[in-house]
Amino acid sequence: MTPPPTALADVLSHSRYLLFDFDGPICGIFSGLPAPTIAVHLRGLVTGEGVEITGGAASSGDPFDVLRFAATISPDLTQTVADELRKMELRAVEVADATSHTRQVIETAYNDGRALAAVSNNSREAVARYLTAAGLAPMFTAIIGRTDPDPRLLKPDPHLIGQAVKELSAAPADCVLIGDSLSDIEGAHNAGTLSIGYANKPGKLERFTAAGADAVITDMAELIPHLTRRQPATD
Repeated sequence: MTPPPTALADVLSHSRYLLFDFDGPICGIFSGLPAPTIAVHLRGLVTGEGVEITGGAASSGDPFDVLRFAATISPDLTQTVADELRKMELRAVEVADATSHTRQVIETAYNDGRALAAVSNNSREAVARYLTAAGLAPMFTAIIGRTDPDPRLLKPDPHLIGQAVKELSAAPADCVLIGDSLSDIEGAHNAGTLSIGYANKPGKLERFTAAGADAVITDMAELIPHLTRRQPATD
């Protein structure tokens, strides 16, 4: 069962503050430098330290799985992998594809007087570099990303979302997080904010609905008609 058609309008009418996940809703950070390529590179870094990689991280195409594995070994290895991942993310944002319609979404929301934040598991430096290069940074009140190597602080943990809410001087209930992963939906719930699932791949709509997303979209353009709050008529 999908959220009712009125769900999106209701969520945005109650959300003075918009929180955007970075990878997906804003851009495809690994569209030019694929995530599996980075994961292979990070595995080489780990094995180069004489550590055998076990479990899912041994073949995963997700760089964060390698970071999570490193965190089970030692703080030093975690820091090493996190630093290298940040360097690769900085390279990736240089060739990342912008998500269709997101610039218009951001501009419309900003012009409507809504406060915006980026909330990402990617490194804060990479997110800031992309938004600055794209000319979007001035419209964001807060840019929140990974600064601590500890993967336990990443979404679905509410740590990063909580940071954004604090920087916006907002109440969690007045915020909505727009994200394209289950960790975003779960993180929003954990932080007490509303959530909009961006179902940009097959199967996500059903998964986000089952996870309790307050609304689900398949195109960022669906947000635009609901981002201009009509003022009541005056005599």
